[in-house]
Amino acid sequence: MEEIQSEEIKIVDPELEMLRLNRQSGYNYRRRRQADWLENYTLYRDRVTINRLTQRQTVNIPLMKQSVRTLLKDVDDMPVIYFENLDNDRQAEIFQNEHWRITTEENHMELQDIVDKRQVFLFGRTFDQWQIVDGKIKMTVQDPQDMLVSRHCDPFDLNSSRFLIHTHIFVPLSTLKNNPDYDQAEVKKLEKFYGTLQGILKKKDNVDMMVEKNEKMQEMGVPDVADPVLGETYVELSLQFLYREDEKDKDDKKLEEQLFLYVEADDQVILMKKPLEEILGVTEDNYWRNHYPYVSWGDDVERQDFWSDGIGDIIRGPNKVVNSWYSQLVENRTLRNYGMHYFDSSDETFMPQTFAPVPWGWYPVPGKPSDVLQKVDIPDLSESLDEMQFVIQISEKASGATATQQGVQTERKITLGEVELALNEAKERVKGMSKFYTPAWKQRSEIFLKLIEGRPDLLDAVKIYKKGRNTRDIFSREIDPKDWMTKLGYRTRVWSQDEKNAQDTETLNKLNAVKSVMPDNPKLAEVYNRKLLEFVDLSPEEINDIMEFEEQKREMMAANPLLGAGQPSPQGQPAQSAQPTQPLSIQPQG
Repeated sequence: MEEIQSEEIKIVDPELEMLRLNRQSGYNYRRRRQADWLENYTLYRDRVTINRLTQRQTVNIPLMKQSVRTLLKDVDDMPVIYFENLDNDRQAEIFQNEHWRITTEENHMELQDIVDKRQVFLFGRTFDQWQIVDGKIKMTVQDPQDMLVSRHCDPFDLNSSRFLIHTHIFVPLSTLKNNPDYDQAEVKKLEKFYGTLQGILKKKDNVDMMVEKNEKMQEMGVPDVADPVLGETYVELSLQFLYREDEKDKDDKKLEEQLFLYVEADDQVILMKKPLEEILGVTEDNYWRNHYPYVSWGDDVERQDFWSDGIGDIIRGPNKVVNSWYSQLVENRTLRNYGMHYFDSSDETFMPQTFAPVPWGWYPVPGKPSDVLQKVDIPDLSESLDEMQFVIQISEKASGATATQQGVQTERKITLGEVELALNEAKERVKGMSKFYTPAWKQRSEIFLKLIEGRPDLLDAVKIYKKGRNTRDIFSREIDPKDWMTKLGYRTRVWSQDEKNAQDTETLNKLNAVKSVMPDNPKLAEVYNRKLLEFVDLSPEEINDIMEFEEQKREMMAANPLLGAGQPSPQGQPAQSAQPTQPLSIQPQG
């Protein structure tokens, strides 16, 4: 009976075979990076693999971690993102940006941003996934080892890949019944399949993927990663996004290709197949027909290869060399400390191995000690310290993680100006990464807007709290997508903190020069004032409030010139607008 059930589930499905071939192709394209990623990761986690020749001691110079953390401190600022309403609806604009702020806090995006950049350093590539879960937009940084793309993918555009596969998603078998989107007949096939086996059995053509995925945790000391002790059966799901033609066209007209989502379980059954647009909703520009809900980027992108190099690939070689020399130095010091000797074995009664070393001990030897014993010569290897320092300096120059950036004082006597110049040059080199991750955040903000536009019905209302203008009171209000969605929608402004700080001073200096020539130009004054407010790191919302107040004051002074001459108000206070400013139009509930 067991054999019959197993044969039933092994019937070849053409679509299932297509998914399997796509997965195998994507894996073959990426697998060459596996060994490098493993070494980069274990060196970063201070783990080494010992061998009988070059790495006999379990010692590691933390060059990988030192370099990555040094570089990370100069690029770990998450860009500022602000959504501008194209219908000039300021109230909707406030609500939209409040929803983004709440989303970033709930997803711990600032922390995920650091993890995201660290993965680029170690692996050369990183991915993050966007979806709507339990009424909220969820963003999750994914392990690049779980992602597969087509070998013909444009390295600059993830959406150009013919398929995108997200593997290694483990869920309890019992939970598949609770998902109404899954084909329950296929779920029953899985239950029959696992009913003939004990625990989790992997009958795959690409078991190597799972072995390599588990290898990292095995190196970290997790003993049962390949066969965990679980109380229930777990199934591995794969999300496969690929371009297909929609076969449901009622007019029998050939539609253009669009993205479909297949949910495949353990290479055995297809639980779901739907157009991505049907899942994430229809937008005005049909965004989900040709865009994945994923973002990927790297900081060393090149034309031919999607799986680009990272900083870890630069550091790995020197780190292994330094570890080898350091291991030999440790062993050399140990052997020199213990000492090794030759002895004359012709006298069978002489057994120096039985001598116990004690302070001021005396040991009998059969004859002149220098004739009977000879110390094994173990040369001092301390000169290798200079060579190790040389290798470390090479890796610092190649990666940009210089000793100056690490706060280490150099022995060579140089001026303070030279130190500052070297430090600034090193930081500018690292900040060049912003040219890659700032567009990635632009894509993320676009996906965020399209998820709201496509499926507002899946989003729960959120409560926001704002302090009113000219008051200390805090007001609250519940908002949902209908409160901020408008006809023309939004455009996104992304400020890279690195670029902003580098350009602000120069821009203000130039504006100062222009303003001295045109001191009475109101538009120039408005631009200048806005740049000043951005320079002191005020939020876009705060800047808009201040500029709005300045505009009200200018109009009031134009209507009443006496106020411009410093005329006090009747109460002896600075002149105020005739109408009190409302607290952001957010009224208290109840």
